[in-house]
Amino acid sequence: MKKTLISIALVIGFSGAAFAGDKQPDPSDLTAVNSFAYGTIDNEGKLNGMLGIAGAYSEGNNYIGLVEHAVATKNNEFGKKAQNSRLRYFQVLDTGSSVLPQAGFSVDYMKGWKSDDKDVSTDIVALGAIAKVTTPWEALSIFPNVAYVKGEAEHQHGKFDLTGYQVNLFGSIAIGDMGKYLVIQPEFMHLDGEPSSNGKGEKVSADIFKVKTGFGMPISADGKWWTEVSHTYTRTDAEMNIIGTPMSEIDNDNKFEVGVSYYF
Repeated sequence: MKKTLISIALVIGFSGAAFAGDKQPDPSDLTAVNSFAYGTIDNEGKLNGMLGIAGAYSEGNNYIGLVEHAVATKNNEFGKKAQNSRLRYFQVLDTGSSVLPQAGFSVDYMKGWKSDDKDVSTDIVALGAIAKVTTPWEALSIFPNVAYVKGEAEHQHGKFDLTGYQVNLFGSIAIGDMGKYLVIQPEFMHLDGEPSSNGKGEKVSADIFKVKTGFGMPISADGKWWTEVSHTYTRTDAEMNIIGTPMSEIDNDNKFEVGVSYYF
Protein backbone atom coordinates (compact mmCIF):
# COMPACT_ATOMS: atom_id res chain seq x y z
CA MET A 1 0.00 0.00 0.00
CA LYS A 2 2.91 2.39 0.48
CA LYS A 3 3.38 2.72 -3.26
CA THR A 4 -0.31 2.93 -4.17
CA LEU A 5 -0.45 6.70 -4.58
CA ILE A 6 2.95 6.91 -6.27
CA SER A 7 1.68 4.32 -8.75
CA ILE A 8 -1.44 6.39 -9.32
CA ALA A 9 0.50 9.64 -9.67
CA LEU A 10 3.01 8.23 -12.15
CA VAL A 11 0.17 6.98 -14.36
CA ILE A 12 -1.21 10.51 -14.62
CA GLY A 13 1.17 12.27 -17.00
CA PHE A 14 0.49 15.73 -18.43
CA SER A 15 2.18 17.34 -21.41
CA GLY A 16 1.88 20.34 -23.70
CA ALA A 17 -0.10 20.30 -26.91
CA ALA A 18 0.33 21.63 -30.42
CA PHE A 19 -2.36 23.83 -31.96
CA ALA A 20 -2.96 24.80 -35.70
CA GLY A 21 -2.36 27.21 -38.61
CA ASP A 22 -1.89 26.91 -42.35
CA LYS A 23 1.88 27.23 -42.44
CA GLN A 24 4.99 25.10 -42.15
CA PRO A 25 4.84 23.12 -38.91
CA ASP A 26 6.47 24.71 -35.87
CA PRO A 27 6.44 22.35 -32.85
CA SER A 28 7.91 25.10 -30.67
CA ASP A 29 4.67 27.10 -31.03
CA LEU A 30 1.98 25.41 -28.92
CA THR A 31 -0.77 27.48 -30.55
CA ALA A 32 0.17 26.61 -34.14
CA VAL A 33 -2.21 23.88 -35.32
CA ASN A 34 -1.06 21.02 -37.54
CA SER A 35 -2.21 17.42 -37.79
CA PHE A 36 0.58 14.96 -37.04
CA ALA A 37 1.69 11.46 -36.05
CA TYR A 38 4.31 11.10 -33.32
CA GLY A 39 6.23 8.18 -31.86
CA THR A 40 8.76 8.03 -29.00
CA ILE A 41 10.88 5.58 -27.05
CA ASP A 42 12.53 6.25 -23.68
CA ASN A 43 15.53 4.82 -21.84
CA GLU A 44 13.32 2.21 -20.15
CA GLY A 45 12.05 0.92 -23.48
CA LYS A 46 8.56 2.44 -23.19
CA LEU A 47 6.92 3.02 -26.59
CA ASN A 48 4.45 5.86 -27.07
CA GLY A 49 2.35 6.66 -30.12
CA MET A 50 0.21 9.75 -30.70
CA LEU A 51 -2.11 10.95 -33.48
CA GLY A 52 -3.22 14.59 -33.60
CA ILE A 53 -6.05 15.84 -35.84
CA ALA A 54 -6.28 19.63 -36.09
CA GLY A 55 -8.46 22.19 -37.82
CA ALA A 56 -10.32 25.48 -37.48
CA TYR A 57 -14.02 26.14 -36.88
CA SER A 58 -13.46 29.66 -38.17
CA GLU A 59 -10.62 32.16 -38.47
CA GLY A 60 -8.95 32.50 -35.07
CA ASN A 61 -10.90 29.56 -33.60
CA ASN A 62 -8.67 26.47 -33.77
CA TYR A 63 -8.89 22.97 -32.31
CA ILE A 64 -6.90 19.77 -32.03
CA GLY A 65 -7.81 16.27 -30.85
CA LEU A 66 -5.11 13.89 -29.61
CA VAL A 67 -5.23 10.10 -29.27
CA GLU A 68 -2.31 8.55 -27.39
CA HIS A 69 -1.30 5.06 -26.25
CA ALA A 70 1.84 3.94 -24.42
CA VAL A 71 3.10 0.42 -23.77
CA ALA A 72 6.13 -0.80 -21.85
CA THR A 73 8.48 -3.29 -23.49
CA LYS A 74 9.75 -4.55 -20.13
CA ASN A 75 7.72 -6.43 -17.54
CA ASN A 76 6.65 -4.61 -14.39
CA GLU A 77 6.70 -6.00 -10.83
CA PHE A 78 3.73 -8.20 -11.73
CA GLY A 79 5.46 -9.74 -14.73
CA LYS A 80 3.25 -7.84 -17.20
CA LYS A 81 3.73 -4.94 -19.61
CA ALA A 82 2.03 -1.75 -18.40
CA GLN A 83 -0.21 0.22 -20.77
CA ASN A 84 -1.76 3.70 -20.61
CA SER A 85 -4.17 5.52 -22.94
CA ARG A 86 -5.14 9.15 -23.27
CA LEU A 87 -7.68 11.27 -25.20
CA ARG A 88 -7.39 15.07 -25.33
CA TYR A 89 -9.24 17.96 -26.91
CA PHE A 90 -7.95 21.55 -27.07
CA GLN A 91 -9.58 24.67 -28.45
CA VAL A 92 -7.89 28.09 -28.65
CA LEU A 93 -9.21 31.43 -29.83
CA ASP A 94 -7.65 34.74 -30.76
CA THR A 95 -8.49 37.23 -28.02
CA GLY A 96 -7.36 40.54 -29.50
CA SER A 97 -5.37 41.20 -26.33
CA SER A 98 -1.75 42.30 -26.58
CA VAL A 99 -0.93 40.53 -23.29
CA LEU A 100 -2.80 37.25 -23.89
CA PRO A 101 -3.20 37.04 -27.68
CA GLN A 102 -4.61 33.50 -27.55
CA ALA A 103 -6.51 31.55 -24.90
CA GLY A 104 -8.47 28.34 -24.73
CA PHE A 105 -9.58 25.28 -22.81
CA SER A 106 -8.82 21.58 -22.67
CA VAL A 107 -10.59 18.32 -21.85
CA ASP A 108 -8.24 15.48 -20.95
CA TYR A 109 -9.15 11.82 -20.27
CA MET A 110 -6.46 9.43 -19.01
CA LYS A 111 -6.77 5.67 -18.55
CA GLY A 112 -4.20 3.58 -16.69
CA TRP A 113 -4.87 -0.05 -17.53
CA LYS A 114 -4.58 -2.71 -14.83
CA SER A 115 -1.99 -5.31 -15.90
CA ASP A 116 -2.67 -7.62 -12.95
CA ASP A 117 -5.24 -8.04 -10.17
CA LYS A 118 -2.70 -6.51 -7.76
CA ASP A 119 -1.98 -3.56 -10.05
CA VAL A 120 -3.59 -0.09 -9.96
CA SER A 121 -6.01 1.13 -12.65
CA THR A 122 -7.06 4.76 -13.06
CA ASP A 123 -9.74 6.77 -14.84
CA ILE A 124 -8.98 10.49 -14.76
CA VAL A 125 -10.61 13.57 -16.30
CA ALA A 126 -8.89 16.97 -16.22
CA LEU A 127 -10.50 20.26 -17.25
CA GLY A 128 -8.06 23.07 -17.91
CA ALA A 129 -7.30 26.43 -19.47
CA ILE A 130 -4.27 27.48 -21.49
CA ALA A 131 -3.11 30.84 -22.86
CA LYS A 132 -0.24 32.37 -24.78
CA VAL A 133 1.58 35.19 -22.98
CA THR A 134 3.36 37.90 -24.93
CA THR A 135 7.08 38.20 -24.09
CA PRO A 136 9.63 40.92 -24.94
CA TRP A 137 11.55 38.38 -27.05
CA GLU A 138 10.05 37.02 -30.27
CA ALA A 139 11.95 33.73 -29.94
CA LEU A 140 10.54 33.01 -26.45
CA SER A 141 7.04 31.56 -26.14
CA ILE A 142 5.33 31.02 -22.78
CA PHE A 143 2.06 29.18 -22.19
CA PRO A 144 0.66 29.04 -18.62
CA ASN A 145 -1.82 26.25 -17.96
CA VAL A 146 -4.07 25.34 -15.03
CA ALA A 147 -6.30 22.28 -14.68
CA TYR A 148 -8.73 20.69 -12.22
CA VAL A 149 -8.36 16.92 -11.85
CA LYS A 150 -11.11 14.46 -10.93
CA GLY A 151 -11.17 10.68 -11.16
CA GLU A 152 -11.01 7.25 -9.65
CA ALA A 153 -8.32 4.67 -8.95
CA GLU A 154 -8.88 1.00 -8.22
CA HIS A 155 -6.59 -1.63 -6.67
CA GLN A 156 -6.98 -4.94 -4.86
CA HIS A 157 -7.94 -3.22 -1.58
CA GLY A 158 -10.71 -1.06 -3.05
CA LYS A 159 -11.35 2.20 -4.86
CA PHE A 160 -10.09 5.75 -4.34
CA ASP A 161 -11.83 8.96 -5.35
CA LEU A 162 -9.19 11.37 -6.67
CA THR A 163 -9.21 15.17 -6.81
CA GLY A 164 -6.43 17.63 -7.48
CA TYR A 165 -5.07 20.47 -9.54
CA GLN A 166 -2.20 21.28 -11.84
CA VAL A 167 -0.16 24.41 -12.56
CA ASN A 168 2.15 24.25 -15.57
CA LEU A 169 4.36 26.57 -17.55
CA PHE A 170 5.16 25.43 -21.08
CA GLY A 171 8.08 27.38 -22.52
CA SER A 172 9.94 27.18 -25.82
CA ILE A 173 12.82 29.06 -27.41
CA ALA A 174 13.23 29.19 -31.19
CA ILE A 175 16.87 28.91 -32.33
CA GLY A 176 17.73 30.60 -35.63
CA ASP A 177 15.64 30.39 -38.79
CA MET A 178 16.00 26.65 -39.47
CA GLY A 179 13.26 25.47 -37.10
CA LYS A 180 15.46 24.34 -34.21
CA TYR A 181 14.02 24.91 -30.74
CA LEU A 182 14.44 24.27 -27.02
CA VAL A 183 11.62 23.32 -24.66
CA ILE A 184 11.50 24.06 -20.93
CA GLN A 185 8.40 22.81 -19.14
CA PRO A 186 8.09 22.91 -15.33
CA GLU A 187 4.89 21.31 -14.01
CA PHE A 188 3.36 20.86 -10.56
CA MET A 189 0.41 18.71 -9.54
CA HIS A 190 -1.26 18.12 -6.18
CA LEU A 191 -3.42 15.03 -5.82
CA ASP A 192 -5.66 13.85 -2.96
CA GLY A 193 -7.30 10.45 -2.68
CA GLU A 194 -9.70 8.90 -0.23
CA PRO A 195 -11.67 5.65 -0.18
CA SER A 196 -14.86 5.81 -2.23
CA SER A 197 -18.21 5.17 -0.57
CA ASN A 198 -17.91 1.48 -1.44
CA GLY A 199 -14.17 1.18 -0.88
CA LYS A 200 -11.75 0.58 1.97
CA GLY A 201 -8.30 2.01 2.51
CA GLU A 202 -6.44 5.08 3.70
CA LYS A 203 -6.44 8.74 2.78
CA VAL A 204 -3.52 9.60 0.53
CA SER A 205 -2.02 12.74 -0.98
CA ALA A 206 0.86 13.52 -3.30
CA ASP A 207 2.81 16.41 -4.78
CA ILE A 208 4.36 15.75 -8.19
CA PHE A 209 6.97 18.15 -9.55
CA LYS A 210 8.21 17.61 -13.10
CA VAL A 211 10.67 19.48 -15.34
CA LYS A 212 11.10 18.61 -19.00
CA THR A 213 13.93 20.03 -21.12
CA GLY A 214 14.41 19.15 -24.76
CA PHE A 215 15.79 20.00 -28.19
CA GLY A 216 13.99 19.58 -31.49
CA MET A 217 14.69 20.19 -35.17
CA PRO A 218 13.37 19.33 -38.64
CA ILE A 219 15.00 16.36 -40.37
CA SER A 220 13.50 16.80 -43.84
CA ALA A 221 13.77 19.63 -46.37
CA ASP A 222 9.99 20.14 -46.54
CA GLY A 223 9.74 20.53 -42.74
CA LYS A 224 7.27 17.66 -42.34
CA TRP A 225 9.59 15.29 -40.47
CA TRP A 226 10.89 16.37 -37.05
CA THR A 227 12.83 14.82 -34.20
CA GLU A 228 13.07 15.72 -30.52
CA VAL A 229 15.31 14.49 -27.69
CA SER A 230 14.38 15.31 -24.10
CA HIS A 231 15.05 14.70 -20.43
CA THR A 232 12.33 14.71 -17.79
CA TYR A 233 12.96 14.83 -14.04
CA THR A 234 10.04 13.87 -11.80
CA ARG A 235 9.87 14.05 -8.00
CA THR A 236 6.86 12.52 -6.26
CA ASP A 237 6.21 13.13 -2.54
CA ALA A 238 3.43 10.84 -1.31
CA GLU A 239 1.79 10.61 2.10
CA MET A 240 -0.87 8.33 3.55
CA ASN A 241 -2.49 7.80 6.91
CA ILE A 242 -2.88 4.20 8.11
CA ILE A 243 -5.01 3.87 11.25
CA GLY A 244 -3.83 7.25 12.47
CA THR A 245 -0.17 6.61 11.63
CA PRO A 246 1.23 8.92 8.93
CA MET A 247 3.58 7.40 6.35
CA SER A 248 5.50 9.10 3.55
CA GLU A 249 7.60 8.15 0.56
CA ILE A 250 9.69 10.07 -1.98
CA ASP A 251 10.40 8.91 -5.52
CA ASN A 252 12.87 10.54 -7.94
CA ASP A 253 12.88 9.59 -11.61
CA ASN A 254 14.94 10.63 -14.63
CA LYS A 255 13.70 9.80 -18.13
CA PHE A 256 15.47 10.29 -21.45
CA GLU A 257 13.34 10.15 -24.57
CA VAL A 258 13.75 10.43 -28.35
CA GLY A 259 10.87 10.91 -30.76
CA VAL A 260 10.06 11.39 -34.43
CA SER A 261 6.99 13.20 -35.76
CA TYR A 262 5.39 13.62 -39.18
CA TYR A 263 3.17 16.63 -39.93
CA PHE A 264 0.55 16.41 -42.66
